[in-house]
Amino acid sequence: MPRVRVEWLAIRTQDQREALARRITDAIVEVAHVRPEQVTVVFEEQRPELVIKGGVPWSEILERETME
Repeated sequence: MPRVRVEWLAIRTQDQREALARRITDAIVEVAHVRPEQVTVVFEEQRPELVIKGGVPWSEILERETME
């Protein structure tokens, strides 16, 4: 039973989670020849202030992007 972990920032909507999970599930069903109910997608969401890229917290990066 395939299990996929998606790690991303906790800034996405439930609709985005579900859409991504459907696409991941469809791809695994096609490639691995398993039934959709055998695929599990787990979202591990991180608060933007806890993820740092290039020494800068993602919360600051996102804040800058909204100001541009």
